[in-house]
Amino acid sequence: MSGDATKHPIVFEHLFFVRSIVIAVPSHVPGADLLPIGPENTIHVSKIEGDDRRYEGKMRTVMNLGADPQYPYSIDMECFAHFVVDDTLTDEEANRGVHITAHNVLYGAIREAVSWITGRQPYGPLQLGLSVLRTTPPKVEEQAP
Repeated sequence: MSGDATKHPIVFEHLFFVRSIVIAVPSHVPGADLLPIGPENTIHVSKIEGDDRRYEGKMRTVMNLGADPQYPYSIDMECFAHFVVDDTLTDEEANRGVHITAHNVLYGAIREAVSWITGRQPYGPLQLGLSVLRTTPPKVEEQAP
């Protein structure tokens, strides 16, 4: 690839799901006031071995894994995406850019899949909220001796 200003330096290749588990919790009783819970997301980005310009991003989203009957669904989804990075980017720029792009692409795919699958289950469609990509690690508060 070249540094053509009309092209984006990160190109999405493809996406695939490796885990798609959405379970309607049978003992759930609709209509109760729910405490909000959000999905727990983890993302990992790495270079694809043998090709310095190709990256893989993977995201796993889980929610209510213990199948608490207060909530209608238990969710465990994981998907991967591959990206090609323009040779004009440094490794640091490529890694940061792929993290941001992978987060948007992967979480968007998971949100869409969860909505589609739950829309065909007994409690109706579940619309996951937005996911915030933390670009810096959380601050660890120092404990007093």
